[in-house]
Amino acid sequence: MSNRRELLPRGGKRRERTADQIARAKASAASLDYPATQVGQTGDITVAYDSALGSRGLALAQQFLGAVTGPYNDMQTFFGISGGAVEVVIAPLSGNNDGSGGAYHYGCDFGPAPDSVLYLDATFANTSVNPLNLEVGLYVAELSECFMGPQGGGWGCGFSNGEGLSRFCAEQETPAGTLTGFASGPAWAQAGFPDWVTKTEQTDQDDVSTGCSIVYIYWMRSLGFSIPQIVQAAGATLSANYQKLTGKTSAYQDLVAAVKGLTVDSDNPFGGGGS
Repeated sequence: MSNRRELLPRGGKRRERTADQIARAKASAASLDYPATQVGQTGDITVAYDSALGSRGLALAQQFLGAVTGPYNDMQTFFGISGGAVEVVIAPLSGNNDGSGGAYHYGCDFGPAPDSVLYLDATFANTSVNPLNLEVGLYVAELSECFMGPQGGGWGCGFSNGEGLSRFCAEQETPAGTLTGFASGPAWAQAGFPDWVTKTEQTDQDDVSTGCSIVYIYWMRSLGFSIPQIVQAAGATLSANYQKLTGKTSAYQDLVAAVKGLTVDSDNPFGGGGS
């Protein structure tokens, strides 16, 4: 299928599905990319896993089921709207079961499958961060994008402004350092701070434009705006968001001035407020 909304770490790539995985998925009753065994449901969230992950995959999925409600409720608060049903499938996207395969989904809403199916790489083999926290981060990055379409404010699921926001939301729902491997702010700095404020790149797979977006959002937090204020101001460009929040039309110039002299070695060079 096309039109994947992707989340991958820096330099990451996903392993192609094997012939066996494709065959098992086709043989299952649901129309999913990976064969999925349901673990449970809480509220609007159904959690499943690929049984090929074995007992460790099952244990992770069971833990994960107990962790999904809080972030879901937070997204409703951030976006100011009610959510809908989603199905989360924990699968061997990377083949390494360490989260390096990231996550993906197809829609920007809570429409029927495949739009509202979120595929997350299994994380139980990761030894550098807490696997459950990393799984939650992958989940929130994709879940937040399901809210962007129904909100209709201009956050582009699959575009640089929305990708920055989705990663920001994921960082808010996980302990500091959980998503360090996904940080894109440094890429924007290393590229010389190009202007992805007055324009939005129509991709979620460029670290430079995504990095601009997430650094911008952390900048807004450092200025005292709450997460719901920032998210609900929305805007098809970051400059439109800035104008709604501040009344100013100088977003790009002001952001560059704010980061001048700072070391941008993370998504949040301003300190406080998350990773």
